[in-house]
Amino acid sequence: MNEHESEFVETFKHLHRNPELSFQEYETTAFIKNYLQKLDIEILDVGLETGVVGLLKGAGDGPCIALRADIDGLPIQEESTCEFPSQRPGKMHACGHDTHTSSLLAGATILAALRSEIKGSVKFLFQPAEEINLGAKYMMNHNVLENPRVSAIFGLHNAPWIPCGSVCVKSGPLMAAVDRIIFTIRGKGGHGGIPQGNVDPIVAAAAIIQAAQTIVSRNVSPTDAAVVSICNVKAGEGTTNNVTPDEVKMYGTVRTYKKEVQDMVDQRLTEITQRISAAYGCEGTLQYLRELAVIDNNPCLYDAAFAAVSAVATPVDLVPSTGGEDFSEYLKSDVPGFFYWLGVRNEEQDCVYSWHSPKYKADTRAIAIGGGTYAMSVFAAIKQLKNK
Repeated sequence: MNEHESEFVETFKHLHRNPELSFQEYETTAFIKNYLQKLDIEILDVGLETGVVGLLKGAGDGPCIALRADIDGLPIQEESTCEFPSQRPGKMHACGHDTHTSSLLAGATILAALRSEIKGSVKFLFQPAEEINLGAKYMMNHNVLENPRVSAIFGLHNAPWIPCGSVCVKSGPLMAAVDRIIFTIRGKGGHGGIPQGNVDPIVAAAAIIQAAQTIVSRNVSPTDAAVVSICNVKAGEGTTNNVTPDEVKMYGTVRTYKKEVQDMVDQRLTEITQRISAAYGCEGTLQYLRELAVIDNNPCLYDAAFAAVSAVATPVDLVPSTGGEDFSEYLKSDVPGFFYWLGVRNEEQDCVYSWHSPKYKADTRAIAIGGGTYAMSVFAAIKQLKNK
């Protein structure tokens, strides 16, 4: 692995300089295909417009292990101290998907060199459009876990709060379910100076905002966790100061780890919206959109995951994140899956900023560690599945 580390970093630099947005990753797709073909890894034609599925067949029969990385960037202008910044104005790998892609290509390089030792096969899933929560669904709609049928799937995401050299290995929930909430409160608009003739939806909306916060403090068990955030309120036009609007729209997010908590939040928000709106003479409706399921690492893969990480890095066990990731789509199938956090933090190199920050930056040493984690996951999983 060490002899290829400079090559892995050069791959990362190329990807970082050339980000592409969701479902526009045509050049990235071509780059990945070319890279895999040089390793004599078969490119499977499953009908993807962007994204790649590669297949490496080992030296003997055995289970098929899938490895997934996302490939899209964000519409952000880079402001980092990176010495090889994005060359595309207004586009940046600000969530580190270039780290994931280059790590998986590094893993492919390692596995291709060791194919004679693989008793099974490996599928490489380079997924588009994670940033808009549609890429994994797109991949699943193209049956990427079939032909050959996948026995286990692994993925990873960089973690700027974890020092480079460490990888989080956690059984159970790692990242939260992500739900979108959209409120519509309708009243009767009119002159703001003559309120008795109006039915003010802004007052009802304010009461809903206050009441929504009691769900976490009074309905969720102290031993569980949830987030209810109303992040966007739209009422009225421009800077008008004396017109009561007919309608208020509000947008927010809910994060949970358990389905029963998710269901309860949905029910309570619906009740609060309808009943408070009615109390103020308005009509209130809530759209509760369940966008991403929880990433719940399968306990049956924990030993394999821990062994894989221990071979290349320091395994750590940390509290779950309320961030979400569409890797959860693969876990909705009956294929067991496991997701890692790859440490990329290095304070001396200014690698300290959060995902989606224009200053985001990753320690390049993480690429080889990510590649090793991917590769060793294959061997550990095959060994564990064969010993069942």
